[in-house]
Amino acid sequence: MIYDVILIRDNDQYIARAKEWPEVTVVANSRYAAIAQLKSQLLDYLTNQVEVVQVEIPLSMQTENPGLDKFGWFKDDPTFDDLQAEIAAYRQELDQEMEHLRE
Repeated sequence: MIYDVILIRDNDQYIARAKEWPEVTVVANSRYAAIAQLKSQLLDYLTNQVEVVQVEIPLSMQTENPGLDKFGWFKDDPTFDDLQAEIAAYRQELDQEMEHLRE
């Protein structure tokens, strides 16, 4: 897997932190050493200290997010593609108007 690493130079030291796992942080005297140590610690952390699992959350009750309640509402609507095309054309028209205003 590929993980993003945040690397900060602080005076003569480098601080490396795994973006997705901020608790995995190292301080080293060189950029190379910081990255190498972080890789080692991250591997140990993910294989020996934590377990990553995926869970499904059923949303059978009313939520406070009205958009989520309507998600998938148009899945069987035969006019949905036409609506999307009209929205795209309107956005393009607005973009062209904005370009003319900038000139």
